[in-house]
Amino acid sequence: KEEKEEITGVSFNLEGDLLAVTSTVASLLDESIAPYGKVQLYHRSNYHWYLKTELRYDDLNASALVSMAIFSAEDPYKLTIALQRKSSGDDLLEWREYCFRWDSSNVYSHYQQSSALAISVDGKKLNFTPLDKAMVPPPMYAGYVELPAPVVGITSRPSFYHDSPSQDGVRKIEFIATMSNGKLAMLQSGGKVKNGNTMIHGFEPPCLAATIDLQTINCVVGESETKSLQATCLRDLTIIDADDNSYTVVALYSPQATKNQHHNFDNLVEMKISWGDSSETEQVDVDVTITELLQLESRALRIVNWADTEYAPGARGSALIELNDGMLLEYNQGGTIETCEAGPLLEACPSIAGIFDAHSNEISATDPIDGSEACHDVHSQRLVVGLSSRYRLYCGERLLSSASSSFEVSLSHRFITHVTIGSRPHLHFLPIESLRDFDPFTESDNHAVLDGYEPRLVERGARLVSIFPSRPSLVLQMPRGNLEGISPRGLVLPYVMSKIQNGEIHEAFDIMRRQRVDLNLIVDLNPSNFLSCVADQLICQIEKIDSINLFISSLIDVDSTFKYPVPSWIRQGIPGATNVYGDDSKVNVVCRKMRELMLSVEEEGITSSSKAVEKGHFLLPILSTFAKETPPKVEEALTLIKDSASSAKAKQSKGKSVLISEYVQSSIQYLAFLSDYELIFNTALGMYDFDLAKAVARHSQMDPKVYLPMLKRLRELPISLACFDVDVKLKRFESALRHLVASSSYNETDEEMANHKNKCMSFIEEHSLHKLGLQLFQEDADFYRSIMASLGERMLKERKSEEALTIFLLADPKCLDGGKRAARDCGDWKAYFACCAEDNETLSTDQVTNLAETISSKFGNMKDKSDAFASAARILQDYCQDVGYAVDMLISGHLWSEGRRVAHLHNRPDLVKKCVDASVTYAQTCIDDFVDRASTFETTIARYAEVIELRRNAIKEAEQAGAEIHDDSASMFSMASTISNTSLSSNASGRSMGSVGSVGTVASVSTVISVGATSTFSFTGDVDNMKHKSKFNKIGRDKKKKQKKSRNSRRRKPGGEEELTELVATLTHGCPDEYYVAVISSTLIFLMQSGKRSMAEQLLDSYTSIETVVLKLQTERLDKDRKKQEEIERSTRMEGGIYQLVQHPCEKDIDAIRCKPLPETVTKVFSFLL
Repeated sequence: KEEKEEITGVSFNLEGDLLAVTSTVASLLDESIAPYGKVQLYHRSNYHWYLKTELRYDDLNASALVSMAIFSAEDPYKLTIALQRKSSGDDLLEWREYCFRWDSSNVYSHYQQSSALAISVDGKKLNFTPLDKAMVPPPMYAGYVELPAPVVGITSRPSFYHDSPSQDGVRKIEFIATMSNGKLAMLQSGGKVKNGNTMIHGFEPPCLAATIDLQTINCVVGESETKSLQATCLRDLTIIDADDNSYTVVALYSPQATKNQHHNFDNLVEMKISWGDSSETEQVDVDVTITELLQLESRALRIVNWADTEYAPGARGSALIELNDGMLLEYNQGGTIETCEAGPLLEACPSIAGIFDAHSNEISATDPIDGSEACHDVHSQRLVVGLSSRYRLYCGERLLSSASSSFEVSLSHRFITHVTIGSRPHLHFLPIESLRDFDPFTESDNHAVLDGYEPRLVERGARLVSIFPSRPSLVLQMPRGNLEGISPRGLVLPYVMSKIQNGEIHEAFDIMRRQRVDLNLIVDLNPSNFLSCVADQLICQIEKIDSINLFISSLIDVDSTFKYPVPSWIRQGIPGATNVYGDDSKVNVVCRKMRELMLSVEEEGITSSSKAVEKGHFLLPILSTFAKETPPKVEEALTLIKDSASSAKAKQSKGKSVLISEYVQSSIQYLAFLSDYELIFNTALGMYDFDLAKAVARHSQMDPKVYLPMLKRLRELPISLACFDVDVKLKRFESALRHLVASSSYNETDEEMANHKNKCMSFIEEHSLHKLGLQLFQEDADFYRSIMASLGERMLKERKSEEALTIFLLADPKCLDGGKRAARDCGDWKAYFACCAEDNETLSTDQVTNLAETISSKFGNMKDKSDAFASAARILQDYCQDVGYAVDMLISGHLWSEGRRVAHLHNRPDLVKKCVDASVTYAQTCIDDFVDRASTFETTIARYAEVIELRRNAIKEAEQAGAEIHDDSASMFSMASTISNTSLSSNASGRSMGSVGSVGTVASVSTVISVGATSTFSFTGDVDNMKHKSKFNKIGRDKKKKQKKSRNSRRRKPGGEEELTELVATLTHGCPDEYYVAVISSTLIFLMQSGKRSMAEQLLDSYTSIETVVLKLQTERLDKDRKKQEEIERSTRMEGGIYQLVQHPCEKDIDAIRCKPLPETVTKVFSFLL
């Protein structure tokens, strides 16, 4: 030993996880060397005390002893140290304050043998763990290197240097460690020198290459100023530039206080460290040149590299500095310091990360920029994220999270990832593009931006350790200290999408399968690109047939991008949405495309990637495409299996059918797995391949006693009859009829031919195959006519008389009997008499009269009845010469002018007078009808105004409650008692919503009446003979049968929807319709022409009166309703509410009701006379 160390005191912090050990060190070799003080800080984690840092006070000029070291009573990571120092014989007292900063993790992602190398400091040892090889939780580790003195800080080389071309055997300096004795330790990897302190095969930790003593190095700034460097006070050593044999580093240090003078600022030093390129010996020649020494405005909290040094040209040779007040500065190589455009952070953040150019599209590029081409980009945008000591996460002046334990910037995944603290902690993934473009003044959905992309729940107290740059995984440290690797959706989905976009389908498929991501994303991400190239890449890259089958079987006609949102940076490379599937479905189009590619590859014998493929290699995936389509193409699949049966795989010994080979049977079993055995058997049977049907049924659950005799019988039948039986069994009746017609070649005698035709006719009529029958028997005129007659009879049964009439008359020769029956049914008397004439049938007068009466008795509206009376009159006049009866028919149809014409034609003045008298009588009837209509309309419109107001209120209340409107749920009674109903039903015990459906309660009946009539008395049983009997309770005595009330006896609730429907119908029919007005007009003209001017004027006055009444009542009601709505709107707005006009669907039709005006010819005539 060269030194003697004596512990003088210990001190714990407020939380008990930090221990300060104070000691005095004296030299044993030279007593002239003054003793010095030392403070060691230990941190407890995972049941282990780590020596995290050591403070030595052994300056060359004047050493100091530690008299006291005490932690703050408020801040657990703030330490005050008192020093005793002798200078020029005087005893000086000095105190120093230290604030300790914790990094959530220290992971190096560019080590040669690991993409996530975790580093932890434990005194003189640096512990290394490659997380991608062994997820070893601390205090365990995979390898270590031991240094001459305790380590107080470590920095890794920039990523842009790691990506430069390298040669085997060349020494690579990976890390620079700062030790407590003021020296720097350079750690190397590669070369011939090995560490050997490893516990994992394939991993070699770095070894010590050289140490640099900074105690005696002077810094010359310019030519006149010389200053000494306080090496033991160096902190935040950061590499900002590098080449093959040198580093440019910057560091911070606090100047030493002098007598009665305290310095409240920090210095920044820039050094260039160079070394030789020889790797033959362990010794490394190192040369250190200090190029810049700058004084900062205040204390510096942190200095870090830019996160995108590998990609942004201007980030090389630059560093980000944060001051104690949150101010951000940029340091550029050569001694230039300027304010960072990212703006100050809202509070000081010990942990920060900066992106030099957030606008760069090369952030996730695989090839970094060449250092020789680095240039400063003046148009770049800075983005700085910081985590404060109060666990607040900031991005510039924006608060991202009020409680986060850790964060990390992952450029390869384009996320800023952080873990929140609270009762429901989440892992959030904030896209860099969203934070860069986020504007709090214009952004409508602030929570969506801050929630990030696909957040994930994590265990309470978890901390983020590392994100793997080359795969969608990250490492979390749980509160118990163990490490867990997870693959959250926020990383998996963008990673998979980028792989699909880059054509790396095999890797994307493997991750999607292991992470249970919907495989439809391969298609839905870019459907047009999938059909053009991704489908071929999938077939070429995925070697396992089961994986292709899995992809095809998982296809569904749903766009998976709705549940897997596509990030903006991936969406930029995808064209706009277009319908690439046309009128077909996605599944069918993809299945056809995959099948075409696989069949073409098998035919050519080689894939597009030059991989040899033998015949039948893609048999199962092709079967999957047939079975997955809608509808399934089972017949095509069976045909493919049958064709493939001749391949070498299916060859069997002599005497055995190739269809029962293991190769074919396994294919059938796989097809049955995708479909159904019964469907496959019926399809094989429908192919009329009975050997294939037997091969399918062989491994099904069908009973051999059923299908073997059936197949045997079918083989014995002629082919047409066998096909007919199969088609009938499968209900393919059109095909069955074709095969039945084709079987006529087996008939030899006329009797057999007649029986065959009868069988065909029965089959046609049974299954309504007349159209096909007409096509098949075009050459047989007699049978063709029989089919036409059968078709006409079918039309008559289906009450399609007009179609039947045409069919009967279309037959050659015509089916006159059927034509007459069809003409009578459809009322076509002209066709009926034509058929009778062609059939040489003479009708008697009584028959014609009965026919006319039948036609005149036709039901329908007023116009249809009038037309029927006109037809009956024409028949009586033409075929019976009964002029009187014909005029009566015309009078019944209100055809006054036509009746007068017929009477004059046959010189019948009596019939002319009869027409005039009938028109006068009808006019008087219309006058009485108009009076009744006007009175009814006035009463109905008044009631309608009341009911429509109730229905409006019901609609409004239903919309507010979010319920549907039932027929009578808002009647006059229920609308007025809605509030009381609600309060009573909610306060009544045993009748609340929570008890609905319970056994033994009356919760199913909860009305105003039942609540108001609730009684506390009840019988003790449900059986009559167990209840108390008294003179008031005559149970079981004097029983009389009660008459059942009909369902129609239910009273209509006033103000309900049913009453409104009745009112609407009454109002609609209250005004004369268009044809009624036409009849009135013709009656007015006829009366005037017949000299009945007085009656005509009375009829005109009556119609004008009802027209005026309807217009007046409608106008008054609408004006009153409009004023009421305006008053409601005014009062609602005065009370601060929102007025919304509510209307019933029937209101527009009712508001438009008016009497039709009389024709202009009528009004002009009367305008001259009145």
